[in-house]
Amino acid sequence: MSRAAAHQSRTPSATNTSSGSVLIVTDDHALIRLCTAVLEPAGYDVTSASHSGHALLQCMSGHRADILLTDLSMPDGSGPALAERLRRYYPAMHAIYFASAGTLINEGNVLVRPFSKDDLLARVRKSLNPFQAS
Repeated sequence: MSRAAAHQSRTPSATNTSSGSVLIVTDDHALIRLCTAVLEPAGYDVTSASHSGHALLQCMSGHRADILLTDLSMPDGSGPALAERLRRYYPAMHAIYFASAGTLINEGNVLVRPFSKDDLLARVRKSLNPFQAS
C-alpha cells in the first residue's frame, strides 16, 4: 500500500491522551492533510485512506475507528455505504460526511465545504460526545 493511499499517523505523545481515533477516507489528499493537521494536535489518532478498499483493509487489520470522516459521494461508492460496511468491525463508529458546496443537506453528520477548522473540531467532538456542552 503506498503512503499516499493509506497513512497511519504517529501516536500522540504520552502526555497527550487520545480523544479518539479518526479514519479519513477521501481521494482529496489536501483535505486529508488539512484534517490531520487539525485533529492530531487536538489529541485524535488519525488514519487515512484514499478509497473504500483501503479503509476496509485498515479496519480488517485492526485499525480502530471511533469516527469516520468521508465524502458523501465517492467514485467507488457512497460514504453512508462505506460507514455501514465499516460498522461490521466497529458497530459504535460515528460518521461525518463531507459534501460539496451547494448540497442541500442540513443534518448534523454532514459538513459542507468550505468549512473552518473550528467547524471540523466542533463536529468531531459533538459526534463523539453528543452530551458535551457547545
